[in-house]
Amino acid sequence: MTLIKTQTRFLISTLAAGALFLAGTSTTASAHMATSQQPAQTQTTQTAATTTPTTTNTGYQTSSNTSYQHTATTTPTTTTTATTSTGSQIAGGNGVATALAIANSGIPYVYGGNTTAGFDCSGLVQYALGLSARTTTQQAALGTHHYDVANAPAGAILFWGSESNPYHDGLSLGDGTYVAAQNPTDGIGVFSQTYFTPSFYVIP
Repeated sequence: MTLIKTQTRFLISTLAAGALFLAGTSTTASAHMATSQQPAQTQTTQTAATTTPTTTNTGYQTSSNTSYQHTATTTPTTTTTATTSTGSQIAGGNGVATALAIANSGIPYVYGGNTTAGFDCSGLVQYALGLSARTTTQQAALGTHHYDVANAPAGAILFWGSESNPYHDGLSLGDGTYVAAQNPTDGIGVFSQTYFTPSFYVIP
């Protein structure tokens, strides 16, 4: 009897262990299946993320290239045409008419300049009047010095500074204004004696 009971207990224990083993295997298998399904979902998400930046980059590059080509093509043409036509249309030696044409042309102030590429103050007076005298000192010696500067006639040369060595000059328009290559900041234009009164003038 004792032997039968012992064998029966062993059999029951074995069956219970087997049942527990099967239950553990099933749980492990379920966990494994759940894990193997997750990478498939992750891969799908990664593919979508990779596709989006590619599309964005393509659109950005196309827009940038179009804008750059438009700028490069347009800008140089306008600048070159304006500069060329300005320099070639103004003849020197016509006095006030030449000075006004220069003042309205956009020709720049250039220190030491006396051509349509650029003028300084005495270079502009020399070119407008067709003079051989180049500097303010040489031009101040071209006639008698007059001091009623508000009454300077059109075509008179106005001077600023000492009589023997003036530092600036311009061409009177006869109404209290004058044309001058004033300085690098103000450029070449028409200015008023009210704001910058000359010292004397000469009629060449």
